[in-house]
Amino acid sequence: METPTNKTLISVVTATFNSASTIADTLESIDGQTCRDYEHWIIDGASKDDTLKVASSFASDRRHVLSEPDDGVYDGMNRGIAASRGDVIGFLNADDFYESDEVLGLVTRAFEDSSIDVVYGNLRYVDSADTAKVIRDWASEPFRAGMFRFGWMPPHPTVYARRKVFEEVGVFDQSFSICADWEWLFRVFELGGYKTCHMDRYFVRMRVGGVSNSSASNVLRSNREAMKAFRKHGQSFPIGFFPGKVIHRGKQFLQRKASGS
Repeated sequence: METPTNKTLISVVTATFNSASTIADTLESIDGQTCRDYEHWIIDGASKDDTLKVASSFASDRRHVLSEPDDGVYDGMNRGIAASRGDVIGFLNADDFYESDEVLGLVTRAFEDSSIDVVYGNLRYVDSADTAKVIRDWASEPFRAGMFRFGWMPPHPTVYARRKVFEEVGVFDQSFSICADWEWLFRVFELGGYKTCHMDRYFVRMRVGGVSNSSASNVLRSNREAMKAFRKHGQSFPIGFFPGKVIHRGKQFLQRKASGS
């Protein structure tokens, strides 16, 4: 696939803290992208391990590193948004990596349509030790109004939005400790009226064990924060939300089973 020729600059933000064991995969996948119209911001929360040493071994004129104490991953993401200069902003976590070297090229091509505000794709959950082993597939779908009320959301690590979206709806609300990404996506997709584009391609591989689903207590806290988010925006909590989440999660496992892997 040829590298896109337009000059839409994509800012990729990676919030890190003690990520030395995984960040090399992240950086290799970014540096290997065929699209070169990007900048990468590492926003580090004053790591105590070798995160910055690993990052320094991937030095690039496209890469910028800021390291100072912060208030967690969403604070890091917000700092990255503020520091970035791109026309389009997306996030790649320090334990995730791109599915292929074509991802940023696909995103850039989608934004050649000036009416598109937000682009997102699919995601694969992989074993934390053996990233070639896929645990489940998160194949998303085109957004329709009301889907968030039935437990749907796009995979946040695959979402790219024009800078104007952040300027208009704001950044991540740090009063949500686990699901600030869900609440921000709710603002953008359900409340913002932006034109979204789902690309039926896998963008990201994510190691299993994310904060929101790493324990029963965190799952409960995430659900409570979702209820808080509906209240924040003056909406009653929908009775189909929890059953919908279970159904969507079940579909992900069925999709992996159907693939024969």
